Amino acid sequence: MKATFPHFGYDTMALKTFVEKLGASVILPPSTTKKTLETGVKLSPELVCLPFKITLGNFIEAIEQGADTLFMAAGARKCRFGYYHYLQETCLKSICGESKRFRLYPVSQYTPYQFIFEKTPSIFSVSPTRVIYALLILFAKSALIETFLSKLRWLRAVDFGQATKFEKAGLKLIASANRLSEINRARKAILGYRTNGMKPEIKLGLVGEIFFMIEPFANQEIEKELGRLGALVLSKRSLYRHLKHLLKIDWEFYRLVALAHRYLRDSPGGEAMKTVGEAVQFARQGVDGIVHIFPFTCMPENIALAALEKISEDYNIPVLSLSFDEHTAKTGVLTRLEAFVDLVKRRKYRRSQNKRSDRS
Repeated sequence: MKATFPHFGYDTMALKTFVEKLGASVILPPSTTKKTLETGVKLSPELVCLPFKITLGNFIEAIEQGADTLFMAAGARKCRFGYYHYLQETCLKSICGESKRFRLYPVSQYTPYQFIFEKTPSIFSVSPTRVIYALLILFAKSALIETFLSKLRWLRAVDFGQATKFEKAGLKLIASANRLSEINRARKAILGYRTNGMKPEIKLGLVGEIFFMIEPFANQEIEKELGRLGALVLSKRSLYRHLKHLLKIDWEFYRLVALAHRYLRDSPGGEAMKTVGEAVQFARQGVDGIVHIFPFTCMPENIALAALEKISEDYNIPVLSLSFDEHTAKTGVLTRLEAFVDLVKRRKYRRSQNKRSDRS
């Protein structure tokens, strides 16, 4: 078996280790590029959202490199995400024909235990015990990546040059950590990395659709660009948290839903309830602004957008919403980010000045 799956940001390393622990060889797609996107766009329905086009491009490039077993996350309910794997399989068969045979397995987000204990042992011809061990490694490595990203975000905001060195060293550590003992050593090394003691100028909460939150190519490396501008990015999205959510052991999710209910009475699907709940939580924690990112045609996030406007009014906090499609130019995104960060910094400075005046 030569397995593959779409890129999922830094968490791709954890997913790769998980599949390897199940005995399969992994053929990752080449790093996602403009060519990948263009390949996916040619075969995709025009109005489907950007994650569909990017992940389809990933699959095409992986099949060209010899992958024969494809894994794609799947869903249900109100979001079109539930139809991704059906449409993508049809698109892939239309171009591959009989020359390149493959199997595509949807990884259902709503029956995780069935997939782990019934489908996975059958697909990989392994015992449930081996699946549990691989899952433990997946949890540990995804938690390590979350720890790494937390420190990387801080360093980017206070010393971008140091952050670049830390990122290179950290990724090397994570890539080579494939056992629990190695993962623990890597975590200690990452936590022990010394910083210069500086504090970031501003803090920004990042919310939105999960693929856009995690995959740098999709969001045009928005976290890196915000860090370069001196902003500490706070994000609650990661593979580790998502796995906990799927296995119904993410207790924070229920708190987020409770916070979101004031603005959304019912879930419109996708990540909308998390987007709104996290925005409320960030506002209450005193962040200086909120950045909302999502695919242009994403119905759930467009509904969340209206709720975020009300949150902005209620908590007197600036919110920047950015939608992306294949035509979105990075120059335009950077211009809006720079303007927003400048606004937030000026706003924070004025507030500090007003407080000093009140004290005197």
